[in-house]
Amino acid sequence: MTSLLPPREVLQHYFPKPDAVQLSTLGQGNINDTFLAGTTDKSIVLQRINDQVFPVPQLLIDNLQQLSRHLLSNPEEIGQYWEDVVLVPTRDGSLSVCDGNNKLWRALSYISNSHSVPRVTSSFQAEQMGWALGHFHNRLNGLEKNRLLPPLPRFHHIPSYLNQYDRQQASKTGHTSAEILFCMDTIRKERSQVLSLEKALNKGEIHETVIHGDPKIANVLFDKDSDRAVSIIDLDTVGPGLLQHDIGDCLRSVSNKAGEESDPTEACFDLDICSATLKGYFSEAHALLTAIDREFIYDGLKTITFELGLRFFTDYLQGGTYFKCKSPEETLHKSLVQFSLLQDIIAKEHTIRRLTLEG
Repeated sequence: MTSLLPPREVLQHYFPKPDAVQLSTLGQGNINDTFLAGTTDKSIVLQRINDQVFPVPQLLIDNLQQLSRHLLSNPEEIGQYWEDVVLVPTRDGSLSVCDGNNKLWRALSYISNSHSVPRVTSSFQAEQMGWALGHFHNRLNGLEKNRLLPPLPRFHHIPSYLNQYDRQQASKTGHTSAEILFCMDTIRKERSQVLSLEKALNKGEIHETVIHGDPKIANVLFDKDSDRAVSIIDLDTVGPGLLQHDIGDCLRSVSNKAGEESDPTEACFDLDICSATLKGYFSEAHALLTAIDREFIYDGLKTITFELGLRFFTDYLQGGTYFKCKSPEETLHKSLVQFSLLQDIIAKEHTIRRLTLEG
């Protein structure tokens, strides 16, 4: 998908003088094209929705409308500064714009004096990351999950991803490189071990609520001056799901200090960072979790790391058609990072489980 700048026909729906708008690309998202659009009067975030990933773009708009209403109707309590990202209507009150190529655009509020980071640089930042997710989960509390439609069918559903991989892998022959064999071997060994959340959900031991869906480190904004978390972005995956998936994804992303784009041999799960992140999360959202919920946090961490490795590897086998990439080898590299991280997580299971139960 190309990153063409928003056309004038889109800008004029948000600005009376579109020619005066300053544009720049924003973020490093894997899916949508995102831009900062601003004048001296206002700044907004404009996004072109990737309809190859989200075949019904209007569904995202409807979900964000429900989410924005919920957040705006629940004022922030006095405490650490936080600013929710919400939909910004057009000048005539519409919530989206369709351009001449039949691509859907929407605008979101811009959080000024903030930035995202590719990896944590301190325990304080990790604690703030955990706090941000816990705070967002609190903000979502009370939003009925049936008011949001699943943005991606079978999202975080491991059996579906495994079926997709099996179909794709069966059509390929001649996989002989060490990297490819490592990925295939990891999937073979762990596929039956990452279904614990599915089983617990089916037994009624844990329950779905509304979650973020993709709370990686790059999706939390930090204040440029204080380094405190001020917002969470990339809300397209907000919908029904398990808190364990969110907490696990947060821990996976933050505790790999080498970062998502690192050399796979450098992927390592940092226990001190994990502890700091959990401390921040529990300080805000401990009341949302039962004792049983906590017992499954490790399972969420292991499952989501496996899931991402599986999805990246399947995308590689498909030629790199889902995630933004310059070549399919980029998605192979990303799968290697996740599967290497997974090995370290498995080796440290006992300590990680202890940390999830301490706070």
